[in-house]
Amino acid sequence: MITQALKIILMRKGMIYQCRIFYPILAVLISLLLQLPRSEPLFAETASGKVLILNSDMSVSNYALAHTGFKTKTAAISGEIDLGSKWVDESNVRKTIHNANPDVIYCIGSKAYLLAYEFAGNKNIVFSSIINWRRLPMGKNTYGVSVELLPSMQLTLYRYFFPEINKIGVVYSKDYNKEWLETVIKSAKDVGITIFKKSISKQEGVESALKDLLPKVDAIWLAPDPIVISKIESVGEMFKQCDSAGKPVFAYNEAFADLGATLIISADITTMGGQAAGIALDLLSEQKRDDKVQTPAGTNVILNLKQVEKYKIKLNEEALDSVNQIIK
Repeated sequence: MITQALKIILMRKGMIYQCRIFYPILAVLISLLLQLPRSEPLFAETASGKVLILNSDMSVSNYALAHTGFKTKTAAISGEIDLGSKWVDESNVRKTIHNANPDVIYCIGSKAYLLAYEFAGNKNIVFSSIINWRRLPMGKNTYGVSVELLPSMQLTLYRYFFPEINKIGVVYSKDYNKEWLETVIKSAKDVGITIFKKSISKQEGVESALKDLLPKVDAIWLAPDPIVISKIESVGEMFKQCDSAGKPVFAYNEAFADLGATLIISADITTMGGQAAGIALDLLSEQKRDDKVQTPAGTNVILNLKQVEKYKIKLNEEALDSVNQIIK
């Protein structure tokens, strides 16, 4: 309901965007949207059946949070497998899945998903914690929760936090994010933001793309693109390049906080695990699902005030109430 209200407001841009009531209304809606998933239980235990959890690596904190979020929403778990960070005995995983004979396999991370997709046969698969899930094979019995938030929501928050940032640059690969970028451009128009785009086919093209974009934009939006972020060292160079140009970076994962991201808006991982549990329970109850992949319900916002001051960006002070973590 809240998301729909935001959409209605944005669609009426021409009527109320210039009005003084726009930002107070928007602030209330955003505050509710950020807080609701954390404060209310999402699902009830209404199904019978067996669920096997396949975790790519429990030592990864986000994977562990998704695992916990899932388990708190359902008691239908019949087994858990941690693939870990080392070599995986695939024959043993295949045997475990066969012996467990689950009705649903919940996969956390891409390594877990690819193994389940190979060995699960016609069983239902539910996934989460996969960056850019569209690059993976999808079966008719595959469902999941995306880590990517709605572009319209992110852009609204960018505008809410920094009302004078009107031009945002995006480096992306057409193979993975062409459709996503088209949605971004449409959503940006509704909040008065212009998107400057630059496509690349390999990671080595990022530096050149940024050289072209940085003089034209107020900020760079780091997208979850497997080409753009394929090398950790190169991502660090991206941040240095943006910093040298005096331009903030908006990111999607808390891991980028140490690199100097100014604003990070990410999915709430524990809530995401709970959403995946809701999908699994629906499948166990044989309820029909129209949406194959859900958008994350909860968000986590990190604001780096040091970077805000460094780049002399005008910050909407009222937006601070929506922040989960402030870096000073």
